[in-house]
Amino acid sequence: MATFEAQVEGLTSLSIDGSSAPTQTELTQFLTDGAKEILTALPSDKKSMYATSNTLNASTTTLTVGGSEVLSVIRNNGTINQPCRKIPVALSGRAQDSVEMIYGTSTDPVWWVAVNVLNIFPTPDSNAATVETLAYPAVAYGDSAITKFPDEAEYLVPLYASVKAFQNALAAKAGNSDITTALTAINTELDETQAICDLINTQVDSAVSELAEAATLVDSGVDTAVTAINTAVDRVNTAVALANVQFDSAVTSNSNEDIELASSHVAAGNGYLSEAQGSLGEAQGYVNEVSARVSQVGSQAGQVAGGYIGAAQGYASELSSKVAIAQGYSNEIQARLGVISAEYQWMEKQQAKLQADYDKGLQIVRGG
Repeated sequence: MATFEAQVEGLTSLSIDGSSAPTQTELTQFLTDGAKEILTALPSDKKSMYATSNTLNASTTTLTVGGSEVLSVIRNNGTINQPCRKIPVALSGRAQDSVEMIYGTSTDPVWWVAVNVLNIFPTPDSNAATVETLAYPAVAYGDSAITKFPDEAEYLVPLYASVKAFQNALAAKAGNSDITTALTAINTELDETQAICDLINTQVDSAVSELAEAATLVDSGVDTAVTAINTAVDRVNTAVALANVQFDSAVTSNSNEDIELASSHVAAGNGYLSEAQGSLGEAQGYVNEVSARVSQVGSQAGQVAGGYIGAAQGYASELSSKVAIAQGYSNEIQARLGVISAEYQWMEKQQAKLQADYDKGLQIVRGG
């Protein structure tokens, strides 16, 4: 006959070993629990077939029942075995008082359980007592039969264990380690993307600051140059105005045929023009200075800011890579969830069928 492990594997399609879900140790517990439940469900007249007999006498007067069902208690009165009458523990004192109606005698002994200990009165002595308790077998995954167990109900034990095995496997599906690993990896990648985003912000802020500083420097230089240019232009205007006066005077002198005076006025006008040209040259110098400053500062700021922007773009590429990795893990989770969901649904349906078979068989065992 196949072992109970093989029977459970056949019913569930699960592969069971020392590290599976369930493990072989857990399967042994399921089988033992199933046998206990089935024995407990047996009719009272049939339970005695699977009982354990415990003898109480002068050396052992009480019995620790340990949760086992007590099927019968008898005490010998020196002639025959007398059935013991069960009483509530609250009446145990009265049962030992000879003036009470419920007083226990050798022909009408009593028993009760106090704190999991079975007591008999009159206390067993040379006239021994026998206590029958339901014997719950220990069933291992490698067993193929159960001693002191109804043969017609033995098939229910692997059915019970199969239902429990599915429950264990379903719980393991809910906590799939591969999905947990992938989720952890996604969190790791997203944490790193946050750090990269912070780096991008730092680079962009630095670029903006560099350009703003350059603009400030340009504005300052331009303001200085413009002031100088305006001063030079004013000088040009003044010189030109004075030259015009002299030329006008020359025209007047020439009209009066005072050539010498007209010539002096022309010479003075030419002097003022020369002065104007000098001022224009000075203004042009300032214009050239402004142009050079703008070109120099703009170029330097552009290079520095460009470096920051380039670094930000590099981080952005890295960020895109991290997001792609996280997406890959997410796709893996979706794929695994699809497989797990299908397996989960099949297990639930199969578990329900096995549960129905078990319930039906247990009802038959009960005599229903």
